[in-house]
Amino acid sequence: MKMLWELPEDIQKLIVEGNLCKHGDLIGEMSTPHSMIYTFKGNDINYVVAKGIKIEESMSLVDKHNFFSQALYEVNNAYVVCHHPSIQRFFDVDVISGVPFLLSRKRDTTLRDFICEGPVSEPEALSISIQIVHALSYCAKKGLLCHQDLKPENVFLDYISKHFDAGDGYPIKMRSFVADFELANAYLVLRRPYGSRPYMAPEQYVKSLEEGSPDFSKVDVFAVGVILFEMLTGGIHPLGEETILIWPEPSEGKSPQWRRETPWKKWLKRGAKIECESDNVSHDAYEIIRSCLQVDFSNRFTKEQLEARLLERLSLIDKVAYDTIVALLDDLDRIADESESGGWPYYTDRVEMLNKAFPDYPAR
Repeated sequence: MKMLWELPEDIQKLIVEGNLCKHGDLIGEMSTPHSMIYTFKGNDINYVVAKGIKIEESMSLVDKHNFFSQALYEVNNAYVVCHHPSIQRFFDVDVISGVPFLLSRKRDTTLRDFICEGPVSEPEALSISIQIVHALSYCAKKGLLCHQDLKPENVFLDYISKHFDAGDGYPIKMRSFVADFELANAYLVLRRPYGSRPYMAPEQYVKSLEEGSPDFSKVDVFAVGVILFEMLTGGIHPLGEETILIWPEPSEGKSPQWRRETPWKKWLKRGAKIECESDNVSHDAYEIIRSCLQVDFSNRFTKEQLEARLLERLSLIDKVAYDTIVALLDDLDRIADESESGGWPYYTDRVEMLNKAFPDYPAR
């Protein structure tokens, strides 16, 4: 039997659709350099995303091995933290003609798209940041000490009013979900410190990890600082440029230098200072962000300190939103505890099936 990547693209689509049609009608497809992504619609609010490895027949055996290993690494990382509702988890995995597919529920939007709509109010930006940091703390307790590639594209959002009868006066708009654990703990397991340059802390530019690992426990805090500034300013990076205009590809009129490490490292050498002012960023928010962006990680907030400071600020500017987010976090933690106690036998079996199906491709 031929592997999926050995078949014409139209036949690949038919095979994937036939295997996953139980999740609804296929309504969309796209590809990235590493993935094939199919979207299925079950009902008005139930959409399923199936992400498969994008294997090309022309790839070398080494490249194919790396792609399979990458998928297994991501699945096993996500499985470790799958019980918490603030994690964008896979609910199933499948193997279709030799290709692993990871299935998850489609969320309403990404944080990047939400930021592109314009500046986010401070209470909402704080609420989203608190949810992100709380999820990261949960991951750390489960052994994923560092997400390592935290960015708005890897945070999904649901509009609360779309999924719950919360009423017009509900003080927060968004539930957040941390996604994409492809690089989680990569500095430890894979000896790879990198993430996405606009959000990388100075310690991620270490030249070699062969002689021991630096402390990466606060890398994600640095990224949250950048993201919080972007939310409050409608997409401006602390170095003064609109992020999507310079990364990952510089737009017309922007220097091609942004494709390289150099301008990002220069900003860090300048102290990762906030190089633009905005009326949308309060004095207290500036101070929180500056504390996140400390280039000396020993002076940076821990995740727990950052969550406490964000909650403190929210309580001062919107007590109702503060009470709501505290109650939400307590409820999410309760759900996680109950889920861990009861286990998830079906998904456990599916992950074990996937690992056994590819014994020659250990998680990289």
